[in-house]
Amino acid sequence: MSIRATNIGEHQGITLPTFGDVLRRLRDQRGLSRERLAFSAGVSASYVTQLEKGGKAKPTQAVVDALVRCMNQRNPLSDTERRYLYDLAGLTGSGYPTVAELKRSIGADALRVLAMHRPKLAAFYDTRGNVLAGNIEWAQAFPGLAENGNLYRWMFADPAARQVMADWEADARKSVSWLRGSVGSLTDPTVFGDLMRELGEFAEFRRFWSTGDVGFAPPVRTMRLRDRGTGELKLYRIQVGMLESVAHPGLIVATVGLPTGSAS
Repeated sequence: MSIRATNIGEHQGITLPTFGDVLRRLRDQRGLSRERLAFSAGVSASYVTQLEKGGKAKPTQAVVDALVRCMNQRNPLSDTERRYLYDLAGLTGSGYPTVAELKRSIGADALRVLAMHRPKLAAFYDTRGNVLAGNIEWAQAFPGLAENGNLYRWMFADPAARQVMADWEADARKSVSWLRGSVGSLTDPTVFGDLMRELGEFAEFRRFWSTGDVGFAPPVRTMRLRDRGTGELKLYRIQVGMLESVAHPGLIVATVGLPTGSAS
């Protein structure tokens, strides 16, 4: 049986975002009728209706530009909203390689960098949160994550996540919003299907996902982690960036955590 992209995990209330859903929400937030938006964008009201209901192929760059321009006149979209809308329109992103392909694409020099960062935490993920590589300090700071293989699944499925993440709920909530942003960046969101079905088993994930919050991980943030053995609480400065990859640009995330001292 085939599964429509918008229905992945729907039996548990988890639906993937679509361009039409987000367009309708942004339009409603600005008090714009379909007719007014269509007229200002130079398209028909029936076309906007079909876009919102998912009955049309994804719009062109020119159409999305016009829709955004019209909504901006009423209330400017944030950078995040604008990026998300273009992502869902399929105007950014591309097909997604397998985890094995991504791992093979990481060269020896990049792997040596992980070791060179010690005693900082350092790891590579893909944009779905799959673990590609990490150094010893990273593995110790996030017990069980390397074995689990996926950051989001570990966060909700492994009790160790709640033990070491001092601000588990706040950090997990933000991570879910970043996951929503990642889903929108792909032309084929069904590559998230298996992961979304797994995460949909967890009530906390369903609660966070249902808010509709979307975001993109900042390049620098702080995070409090507790040493599972000693109970010591440390504050880390987390830096995130994209690993340069000729084979798979924009799909491998490099993260480094620098301990900045004890945290109460």
